[in-house]
Amino acid sequence: MSSLTLPCYLCGAAAIIDGLCASCYDKDHPLIEVSSPVSILSCKRCGSIKVPGGWKKISDKDLEFEELTMLQMEIALQNEINILAKGVTLSLEEMKKLDRVSQILIIASGQSHEKLPPHDEEYPVEIRFSYGTCTTCSMMSGGYYEAILQIRAEGRLLTDNEKEHLTQRVKDMTIARYKTDDKAFITTIHDDKYGLDFYIGSEHLCKFIADEFERQYLAERKENYSLVGEDKAGNKKYRITILIKLPQFSIGDFVSIEAEPCQIINMARNALTCFGLRRRERFSINPKSPRWRTLEFIAPISTRRKFTVVTHVYGQSVILMDDLTYESTEVDASLFDSDIETNTIVHGVIIEDELYLLPDQSEIDTNNV
Repeated sequence: MSSLTLPCYLCGAAAIIDGLCASCYDKDHPLIEVSSPVSILSCKRCGSIKVPGGWKKISDKDLEFEELTMLQMEIALQNEINILAKGVTLSLEEMKKLDRVSQILIIASGQSHEKLPPHDEEYPVEIRFSYGTCTTCSMMSGGYYEAILQIRAEGRLLTDNEKEHLTQRVKDMTIARYKTDDKAFITTIHDDKYGLDFYIGSEHLCKFIADEFERQYLAERKENYSLVGEDKAGNKKYRITILIKLPQFSIGDFVSIEAEPCQIINMARNALTCFGLRRRERFSINPKSPRWRTLEFIAPISTRRKFTVVTHVYGQSVILMDDLTYESTEVDASLFDSDIETNTIVHGVIIEDELYLLPDQSEIDTNNV
């Protein structure tokens, strides 16, 4: 005995689910809901858009205008589209654009019921753009800052290379915090012969950068709060100034540790990597080590000299010529850390009238800022 299939109560076709055919069920159970028009308030300076609770930042600054507009619409529609079924995928097509109005087509793909095949639904939506200034850009243009990061060096001036490197690091760390901190921006960078001053919108960001520099460069740190006014509730407002003072020495410089002349190979995470010029070996030292108290600055990397290997006969001293003065010097072959070849360049330093050969300088030149 064959079973009867009831007709769809809307169109008369064979019913499949809840008295409806597949087509009528899909129509009665849409994949999404979305209203039209949708208004988008965008920051004219950075491209951020206003969303419930604040501004949504666009971290990619290299987008073309059309790419930025599409991304803004995708972000805005996340708050406007109500997805009604599981596993729905969405895509957008821009159909028409007139100045500040875009006509788009939202294509929703999915199943309205697990027993029905996937299908596509199209929803035309009008997007209306308006422009303003986000909170972050407003603070930036007004010169707002919560903290000042000062970078100096003990007993010396910052080199141009150090200034360039440190400035780039501050910028990179600021960009990395941009999406999570509304005040992650630099208002002003002041550069003079004494060092660098960064006027930073976020106190949290300033402290984070100071933490990194203090560990990375074994720097001395001082903090000072100054009263700058009161808020609307009468609470006092303070601004912090953080001084990061780099040590007198840096990568490539020469120091004395336990009376042995050494060259600094690297500085990282509370430790110095050095090369002992007498013992010809590499070692690490940190501020907690008793040996640290014996550390004394000898000379900067600028005292490093280049020498050319003039002659080398097995079993005899090696003759070097100073590339600057053209003076010749005899050096014991045992002091070389690699094979000796004539006409090659080696580096050395003269400390208290004694010539010390230096290890391969490529690592130092790479690490040096």
